[in-house]
Amino acid sequence: MILPVSGNQGGLDQGESKGANAAPLRNKLVLTLAAALTPVLLLSAFKAYIDARDIRESQAQNLVVVAGAAIDGVNQSLQQAELLLSLYEPRLTAGECSGVFNELSEYLPSLTNVVAFDKDSEVVCASVGTPTLSRDNQVLHDRLRAGGDSFARSDAFFGSASDEWLFALNKRVEDEAGNFVGIHTFALSAIELANLVQAGYLPDYVSLSIADETGRVFGDPIIGPIPSEWIEQVKETRAAQLFRAEQSGGGSTDVVLRPVGDSNIFAVIARPSYGLWNDFFLRPATSFGLPLLAFAVTLLAAWMAIDGLVLRWISRLTRTVRIYGAGRYQFKAGNSFVDAPSEIRNLATAMEVMAKDIDHRDQDLKEAISTRDAAVKEIHHRVKNNLQIVTSFLNLQGRQLKDPQARDAIAATRHRIDALAIVHQTLYQNERLETVDMRPFLTGLLNHLSDALGMSEAGINLVQSYAEIQRDADDAIPMALFIVEAVTNAMKYAFEEDGGEVAVRLSLVNEKVILDIRDTGLGYDSADEDSGLGSKLMVAFARQLSAEFTTEARPGLGCSHKLVMDI
Repeated sequence: MILPVSGNQGGLDQGESKGANAAPLRNKLVLTLAAALTPVLLLSAFKAYIDARDIRESQAQNLVVVAGAAIDGVNQSLQQAELLLSLYEPRLTAGECSGVFNELSEYLPSLTNVVAFDKDSEVVCASVGTPTLSRDNQVLHDRLRAGGDSFARSDAFFGSASDEWLFALNKRVEDEAGNFVGIHTFALSAIELANLVQAGYLPDYVSLSIADETGRVFGDPIIGPIPSEWIEQVKETRAAQLFRAEQSGGGSTDVVLRPVGDSNIFAVIARPSYGLWNDFFLRPATSFGLPLLAFAVTLLAAWMAIDGLVLRWISRLTRTVRIYGAGRYQFKAGNSFVDAPSEIRNLATAMEVMAKDIDHRDQDLKEAISTRDAAVKEIHHRVKNNLQIVTSFLNLQGRQLKDPQARDAIAATRHRIDALAIVHQTLYQNERLETVDMRPFLTGLLNHLSDALGMSEAGINLVQSYAEIQRDADDAIPMALFIVEAVTNAMKYAFEEDGGEVAVRLSLVNEKVILDIRDTGLGYDSADEDSGLGSKLMVAFARQLSAEFTTEARPGLGCSHKLVMDI
């Protein structure tokens, strides 16, 4: 097992997590408040819509009232003209058009001509000139001739005799038996009728005029002509309607059209549309704008309150946790939360009490671990001493043996026991009992083995290369014994009198730990290898390490033993 070196990565992660967690908390709280206030904002928007509609309807009603008051003169003039046509019917039938005109012109200022037609629409008499029928007036004559209507009013037309725009009021004439005998007509000046449209109490920017069915406007209009679709809409409803006309120079105009009685004459009341600073804008803006402002202020206040009352103290709690996480359990957290809300202050106090309890348990655990480590180190020290005693016994025994094979067996056993002793010596000298730093451990083992085997005297050069790797203590013993067997076998069989080189390397490649023991000796044919005790032990140690064991050997090219292990 390789233990990673700790750095400041944890602190960076904690700092990043603070920024990552603070913003979502604030956002969630503000969004929750916004969701709670949204119905109020929607109701305000609906209220603003209602206010705008009511104000528009109020404007329309005001102009309609103005239209009603303004067209009284026109209605009276038309009704008076119809009455006079009926009263003067006998004289007109007798051909006294000029006399009737002279008598009525004082009482009916809009009257410009009096004409009597026979049943074939031929002029019987006329007070001014000899008028000719336009196509539209001919249609009206045909309608009166057909019966059903007693009176018919024409659209505006240009009178050739009077040289101005006129409206014609036509009356069907019948004899005593009810037979159609002709048509009597009063020609009324469009300009004079427009002058009858008046409302003296209105401001100057309100325009009052009249229009015919074709949209032609007479009087003092600020717009014209009237669109045909407006005319059709008013004709269908026979009621006043409010319209808005966009001006070419910018701005708009409010226009009310109202029919004059049952005729095809319409009163036109127009005024410039209100700008922004009026009830049409201010009342809806107030109905929606003030709640919207309150909504924004509330969210801003909530944002600041969350920052000051929650996130500020959470940030301080986070720093406190880091201090305790670093093992500084003596830190007094409560002193930093005197001004905090009671809930935060109580949490900080609870953390301080918890830190004290952890500190007490930590001290107890440290004492227990220290006692255990001292006992284990003492055990390793005694085992190492005992193994040295065993080695001494083997040395004494080996000196008394005469058989070379027996002496070699005793020496090999002594080397293995020395390797075990070095492992235990390393463990009791190391601060961490559960792991072994492989570089000093292997360096000490190989130096001792080199001296024991007399590698320098035999002209054998020992090359060592170790990466900074730590392994479990349980792996150190089989790895050391594997190296002892490999190096011992090389010393016994690989070299002649001219010496050579033994290289021991420990490296980390692609998440794998590789132990490579290579010599430059005589080599051998791996197919003819006679597996002895050393080779069998090496296979057993590789299996104990759960390592992949390979051997490469060729005559004259030396031999290589390789272990590949997981980290």
